[in-house]
Amino acid sequence: MPLNMRFRFSPTKDGLVKVLGPLETEIMQLLWQEERSTVKKVHRKLAQQREIAYTTVMTTMSRLAEKGVLNRHREGLAYVYTPAITEEEFVSMVVRQVLDGLLDDYSDTAVDYMVDYLARNNPSELRRLQKAIQSRVAA
Repeated sequence: MPLNMRFRFSPTKDGLVKVLGPLETEIMQLLWQEERSTVKKVHRKLAQQREIAYTTVMTTMSRLAEKGVLNRHREGLAYVYTPAITEEEFVSMVVRQVLDGLLDDYSDTAVDYMVDYLARNNPSELRRLQKAIQSRVAA
């Protein structure tokens, strides 16, 4: 898994759009489902839902390859793209990057807020966190 991927985090957006653009997210979700595809096939799927230029899809997929999220290799005249990272690995990497950044710069505030947030919104996760902390302290 590429550990040096860097993405901009937009906390007000939903889901993976927090770190990928809307089109990048759609393309990645298609490729995570299909496991391999060409620009032509991805464009055909996206064009069923809206008007979109082939070159826009091609450029976006090239950029995702440059970011290290997609692999690409030539088969004949076309590039075949495959995910370089699973969706689960990608989400884990993003969570680590976001939390590392917050904890590096604002540790007390981040931890206090996380505990308060879990107490208000998800007490069972707070209990799980408490058990995880206890098991790490005991080790």
